[in-house]
This record gives sequence, structure tokens and C-alpha cells, in this order.
Amino acid sequence: MKILLTSDMYENQINGVSGSVITLRDELRKKGHDVRVLTLSKDSESRMEKTDYLIGSFPVPFYPDTRQTLHFKDKLIKEIIKWNPDIIHIQTEFSIGKISKKIAKACNCPMINTSHTLYEDYTGYLIPSKRLGKIIARRFTKSSYQDAKAIIAPSEKIKKLLTKYGIDKPIHIIPTGIDLDRFKMKVHLIEKSTLRAKLNIPNKAKVIVSIGRIAKEKNLDEIISFMPDLIEKDKNIILLIGGDGPYKKQIEKQVKDLGIEKNVRFTGMIPPKNTYKYYQLADLFVCASTSETQGITYIEALACSLPLVCRYDECLDGVIIDGKNGYTYKNKDEYLKYVEKILHNPLLHHKLKTNALKSSKRFSKEKFAEDIEALYKNVLKRKC
Repeated sequence: MKILLTSDMYENQINGVSGSVITLRDELRKKGHDVRVLTLSKDSESRMEKTDYLIGSFPVPFYPDTRQTLHFKDKLIKEIIKWNPDIIHIQTEFSIGKISKKIAKACNCPMINTSHTLYEDYTGYLIPSKRLGKIIARRFTKSSYQDAKAIIAPSEKIKKLLTKYGIDKPIHIIPTGIDLDRFKMKVHLIEKSTLRAKLNIPNKAKVIVSIGRIAKEKNLDEIISFMPDLIEKDKNIILLIGGDGPYKKQIEKQVKDLGIEKNVRFTGMIPPKNTYKYYQLADLFVCASTSETQGITYIEALACSLPLVCRYDECLDGVIIDGKNGYTYKNKDEYLKYVEKILHNPLLHHKLKTNALKSSKRFSKEKFAEDIEALYKNVLKRKC
């Protein structure tokens, strides 16, 4: 098949959408498909790099590293139409999504959309009214998917939400896969010791880690607010915060205001190829976000044999099995109980670690590509 993947976010950004596109691109090519990517360039110039079509773009101020384009008649669009893809898989709904629809109409080929983002959780960057923001987000999502032959939801949570929006297209649950082998790589004890020293983490410290984009919707301030209670019972607990983002200064201020600087470490942006090293420094992964469509970092942590303690969210159904590979919590008391229970019970910790690795296997990149490929074939046969 000739497959066109389209996305505003790609190799120059580190997030779940870009990671999903790159993984899918590589795995589909391994299966022998002709896969090309339509995305935004990081400047105003349009060009083609190998099999990537880069449309000239400009930055938009409402969210860091976000770009859009007005090049709706770009010469590259004509080249894509001439190539004549069999199917178009849209990953983002903004300017590249609009261009994708134009190409699909010209080539008379079907479109599939993946619902990567809960736009309701991001409208605060533009619209002060939460209620109005939700209404606009729902209408925008429904409008964006009206021409799709099928929609991919990475979790049951997203399928339910799209159905609630009134979207009547076929919705298929296909979790995004990851390169499990990359996260199973073991960090040598010497390298681990060096990295701990670099981050000023004592050898006897128990480390809980949160990795991802530092943004308001990720609710990291909740994890920070729980730290004083943990430290009061065990001064050797360190919270390792991996990543960067628009909310980092506020989080740093919160840490300072709480007087817990000695027990919190910031890594800054981590290259994707090195993420596994930081997971393996930790004893436990924690997260308070309820804005995830699937939560790739949860799967990465499991693949690194890390137990999870995460605020309950529907996207965690089937990912965290309480008492087997971690726990979900609904309030502060539950969070403190589970974190302390795991960190101070070696037998339980070992059991959770073993099961964490086992439970990550169904999220392999190979299974991801296999399921997507099957959906493409069904759509082309009009069986979706």
C-alpha cells in the first residue's frame, strides 16, 4: 500500500503524537509498505526530505513548539497528489489535517483519523471559560472526523468520549505501541551510579519518578503537594521529574515554596533514546494526570519493570491491575498508602516489578502496526 501519514507534530518534537507517528512509519515500512509523511517544517520554507513532505509553517503563541501553516496551495501538495496514496492516516486535526482532506478528495482515497488529544484539557490556553472551551472542543472534534472512514481510539476512554460527542463513525480501539526492547535494555551499574551522582541522588535514596511533558494539564503539582507527607515519614525519598515544558517554572516555585528542594530533582529534556536510563534509576513511577488518551509513559515504565501508582483514569483500565503491577489512587491518603507500601515492602516491590514487565508485552510496536495494517485493508475493502 501507498500510505500517507499526516501530522503537525513529528521528528522535531518530543511527545506522544510524534512518537506514535515515527513508530508506525517504521513498522509499516518493515512490512513492505510505501510510507510517506506530510508534516510541518520548522521554518517558513517548504521542502521534501527523503520521503517526508515538509510544509512551510510559522509558530503560534498559545502553546510552546506549536506551528501552523497557510500553505494550502503548496507545490508539495501537488506532488503528493501525483504520488496518489491509497490511504491517508491523519494524526492531528489542524492545518495539516485540512491539507490531508484536500489531498484525499483529489485522490479519491479514504481517510482514517487517530484521536490522540483530549482538546477539552487544552482550551484553557486560549479560552478562559472552561464550559465554553469544552463546547468548542467537542464541536471541533466532531467536525474534524466527519469525513473519516474510521477512527482509531487508543483506549476505551477515548472511544466512549467520541461516542458521547455524537460521532457515528466506526471507532476501533488500537493502543499505540512502543519499542519494548529499547526499554528492556539494562543500564550498567557504573553508568547508573554516575547518573545518580550527576543528579545528586544518594545511593540509599528511594526514587519515585515522573517522566513527561511538564504542563498544567498533567497535574504534576498534585504529586509535588504530596511530597512533604512522604518526606516526613522517610527523608530518603527523592522525586525525579524527567522532561520539560511550559509549566516547569510554576512547578519549581511550588517545590521551593514547600521547602522540599533537597528531595526533588529535575532532569530537563531527555532525548527519547535515553529515557529508559532514567526509569531504571527509580523504584516506582507516579502520575496524577487525567488528560491522557492512553499514556505512553505508563507503558514505558512497565517495560522498565517499574510498578505504577497513578491517579485513577479510564485510560488506565487494563493497564494497571491493582496489587499486580501497581495501584490506582483517588485521593491523597490512598496515594501515600500505596507509595509507602511499595517502597517499604521488598517482597511486594519485587512481585510488582516482575508483573509490570509481563503486562507491558501487549503494547509492542509490532502488534500496533499489525492492527493498523489490518484496519487499512478493511477500510480499502469497505469492511471497516
